[in-house]
Amino acid sequence: MVVIKEEVRAQIIKIARKIFTRYGFKKTTMEEIAIACRKGKSSIYYYFESKEDIFRAVVENEADELKKLLDNTIQTDVPPLDKLKTYILFRLHHVRTMENFYAALNEESLSNMDFILDIRKNFDMEEQEMVKIILEEGMRDGTFQINSSEIGAIAIATMMKGLELPLFLSTEHKTDRVELLDDLIRVLFYGLVKR
Repeated sequence: MVVIKEEVRAQIIKIARKIFTRYGFKKTTMEEIAIACRKGKSSIYYYFESKEDIFRAVVENEADELKKLLDNTIQTDVPPLDKLKTYILFRLHHVRTMENFYAALNEESLSNMDFILDIRKNFDMEEQEMVKIILEEGMRDGTFQINSSEIGAIAIATMMKGLELPLFLSTEHKTDRVELLDDLIRVLFYGLVKR
């Protein structure tokens, strides 16, 4: 019976994810979710206490999916510099594809939900830890010359968050995005000062 309940919950989450992606949290109703799931509203309430509860499950699901993809991306047997480049490219391209998770990270209107703050905090910590591991590997093999992997990880993760909006939501940069990413990586890795 527990297995069936978890399968139904997973199905509701899958369907609700599409609806939240299309309409956003505020415009989505429990009735729409129930209709899309071909269930009565009371059946949905059996599995989830509220629309917020379903949204939380959707966002946590997307966060887990993103983390697994990111882990797989950087757990390759390549030099630390390539891992960091891969992380940057992955981060800028794929966080935006997890639309509900991205909304949870960036939309101020959702920040009044306690679980959103927890998700943001956990994602920030996990991301910084991931970057820190790459930096430490590069420090050990002499690729990176920095004093603190922790400060470097905070700086890089913060920078990536700050670049999402100007690089990927603005329409004026759509045609030269690859060139912008190349410049970003060049500045990050080699700085601004001519050597």
